[in-house]
Amino acid sequence: MLLATVGLLKPTGPRTRRARGAVWSAFLLGIAVSLAANVAAAPALEWKPVLVAGWPPVALLLSVELLAHRPAGRVRAELGGGEDSEGDADRYRVHGDPLLQRARRVDARHRELHQRPVSAESLRKELRIGAGRSRQLVALVRSP
Repeated sequence: MLLATVGLLKPTGPRTRRARGAVWSAFLLGIAVSLAANVAAAPALEWKPVLVAGWPPVALLLSVELLAHRPAGRVRAELGGGEDSEGDADRYRVHGDPLLQRARRVDARHRELHQRPVSAESLRKELRIGAGRSRQLVALVRSP
């Protein structure tokens, strides 16, 4: 069930309809078996013990369902930029980015004041940008 869950949550997971169906089937079968085993292990077949025993697989099902249907851009951002981060860095380096120029000025000023390069967090606050974008800019500013 763990492998099925990872297969569902991985943004670069199964692409074909058949593969997605197989992963979902394995996951749902695991949930059903876990639910049945937990209910069978309940101390009494009354609603309270059955509810307590059956809740963990139901909670897992609900959380995976919510996580599996996040927007793709948000998934990449939460995982550290995904496949687009390197392409974005090259695109900004090649075409010139006004934000990159501002980041270089902030870095130069920071080096004058503190004798060290600017951190991604300081750059994020100064430019009022997201954490992922500030990490990209710091990497570009520090690259030769």
